[in-house]
Amino acid sequence: MYDGLDAIDWASMQHAYGPAVEVPDLLRGLVDADPAVREESLDAMYHGVHHQGDVYDCTLAAVPFLLEALTTPGLPGRDGIAELLAGIGAAESWPFEDGDDDEDFRAMVARIGQARRLIAGTDLRGLAADPDPRLRAAMPPLLAIGGDDAGTAELFLRRFGAETDGDVRRALLDGLGRIAVRTGDRGIVAHLLGVAAAAPEASAAAAARIAVARVDPTLVPVDGVAGLLERAYAEEAAPAEPAGFTTNTLTGTVRVMMEQANEGRRAPHAARLVDRLTDALGPRVAERTAILQELLRSPHADVAGDALFGAVKLVEGWRGEHAGLIRLIGGRLSHPDPRVVGNAAVTLRYWAPLTAVVAEPVAAALAALDARPWRDGLPAWTVPSRSDPPGLHPALEVLARLGDERALPSLLTTLELARRPRDSGYLLARYPQHAERIVAAMLPVLPPRPAAERRGFHAALQAFGAAAAAAVPWLLAAPLDDDAATTLGRIGPGAAEAVPALRAATTGDDAQLAVAAAGALWRIEGSPDVLPLLAARIDGAYGGSALREIAGLGSAAADAAPYVATFLDAPDRGWWLPMRAAVALWRMIGDAERTAPVLTAAWHGNPHTRNEIAAAVAGPLTAALAPLLRAELADPRRHGARETGWSSAQVTDDERLLAACRTALDGASA
Repeated sequence: MYDGLDAIDWASMQHAYGPAVEVPDLLRGLVDADPAVREESLDAMYHGVHHQGDVYDCTLAAVPFLLEALTTPGLPGRDGIAELLAGIGAAESWPFEDGDDDEDFRAMVARIGQARRLIAGTDLRGLAADPDPRLRAAMPPLLAIGGDDAGTAELFLRRFGAETDGDVRRALLDGLGRIAVRTGDRGIVAHLLGVAAAAPEASAAAAARIAVARVDPTLVPVDGVAGLLERAYAEEAAPAEPAGFTTNTLTGTVRVMMEQANEGRRAPHAARLVDRLTDALGPRVAERTAILQELLRSPHADVAGDALFGAVKLVEGWRGEHAGLIRLIGGRLSHPDPRVVGNAAVTLRYWAPLTAVVAEPVAAALAALDARPWRDGLPAWTVPSRSDPPGLHPALEVLARLGDERALPSLLTTLELARRPRDSGYLLARYPQHAERIVAAMLPVLPPRPAAERRGFHAALQAFGAAAAAAVPWLLAAPLDDDAATTLGRIGPGAAEAVPALRAATTGDDAQLAVAAAGALWRIEGSPDVLPLLAARIDGAYGGSALREIAGLGSAAADAAPYVATFLDAPDRGWWLPMRAAVALWRMIGDAERTAPVLTAAWHGNPHTRNEIAAAVAGPLTAALAPLLRAELADPRRHGARETGWSSAQVTDDERLLAACRTALDGASA
């Protein structure tokens, strides 16, 4: 087996953590007689060679050997290999989105395409009837990659009629759904709807609904879905095991994670059906909300816990009336199962300002934590970390992101801890009304801290503006950087002693610092002589930052308008530079006619530009962009939601965008 494996120059290829020299040993380990070796090898393949779904040159080079192992009868571990191959070939997991046009990303998608062709060119159909049910369950996602959609669908339908194993039946339904998504085959959809209505096992009926929803969410019948899911979670089943491993294997990340995820579940095979089904319903926000609200009230921790996952996907991906759902999540903070309590707190963590409706139960949870004894020099509202610094409990973060007064004492306490928690400075920035008190508490601990913590302090000082003037000596005690320059500018005239250092920085080699220093000089002195300094930086690496500073000068920068206008059409600079040039030009001379088309193009071309654009809309520009603003308010999808990424700020940023759109339209109609 594996002829030619050692002839490949694996050392010349890279995986996630360096040269791929160990790939031959891992490939051999995948089919080793010892289950512990197989487990460790598969774990390592996912960890480095197929890290987080990435496909490297070494991943592609491994595919022929993986296919050889998979098609060799009698080898152990073939189910794990099938799942690995299905992941490598899952090109649908990598849709192109805004900002994904860089060369490395496109090269990876090309490698996925090559892997898919290798898989499609190998006859794997016979494995759908293999005696091993674990291999049969692993095959449908892999077979669905092949090019013969009609033949594969026919195979799946035939196997579904003969199959008695529940895991395999659900996998076949998933495979049929994948083909239907790609082909739009309504015959497959009709079969899936039939299974959804008549399958004797609730988990199969739920799986069929998921498959249909991925084709067309509007086709899925949702009456009784909550009860169906409750029945699926109550089905009798043997404890789930990671594919290819048995309970007597040694410790490994894959198995340990599976065991932790399945702990306390009555039917491990039904895990995450709640969020998978509700997420697949997409824009049916009201119906998803109703299902999740019913399931959050479930007395069963596995159901309520998975409903929390469903709520995350709903609130973070879709706009709507979420207050009732969030109140129910707040109620789970007193659930008898500590895992549900912990997940509920984490769920609420990044949803400000929507979490205002649960401020009371969250405050009660924080008070309960505060009453507990400290351990290892840390309060109970901190979260220990293997590496310093510790984190903060989500209950404290939720209140702090709301600027709730009840979180402030704990945040001030963090300044006194020997191991200061992460994000303290960023959260203190939410309390500008207490700026003088907070700055006084910060000053004794400001001298040198780790860089990440310094940035948090900068965030707070910038938010406090003139009230942070007492921190100017600290800002000037170390060599000036762009964070310090920006902070000095936010302090304004109270930072006048920084002017010499800032002026020197404007002509230095550090372009990012030069732009920040020029902007700070304007805020401190109000002198337009910084305009040439900023204009000279527009065509450089930090041109967008320079344009943002010029926009802050407003009409005082009007002399630079002709030069700034030359950047309205800069197709080789992406969306950000033309957008910021348009915003600057609007603030400088109020030219809505020239700027509106550029802003409209950026709005559509990169949704992440929308907050900056909406914040600039006023006067005649409102009329020009009103259709965009109205369409945004009518869109049920959050503007920053992506299939392949996540941001902790996507709810907050989206709510800010909606508020800015309303404000602009209200101002125009006033």
